[in-house]
Amino acid sequence: MGNTQDAINRVCDYRGLPKIKKGSRCLVDGKDGVIFGGNHSANFNVKFADTGRVFNCHPEYKMTIFSPKGDILYQSKEA
Repeated sequence: MGNTQDAINRVCDYRGLPKIKKGSRCLVDGKDGVIFGGNHSANFNVKFADTGRVFNCHPEYKMTIFSPKGDILYQSKEA
């Protein structure tokens, strides 16, 4: 897997999440980022705005993902 839409689709399919597009804005533990890809752990690769670095983020850990219009597409129970 990698930083592709296909990798993101596989994470969504595996975890039963709605379809999420690469570049979707998200919050992880209150920090702004964008969904950048998916990985073999079935987690998202998130690029954070404050550092520009990409981290492996579990979608069920304090994550909210937004549509291009700003609507919530997905929100973990802990978010």
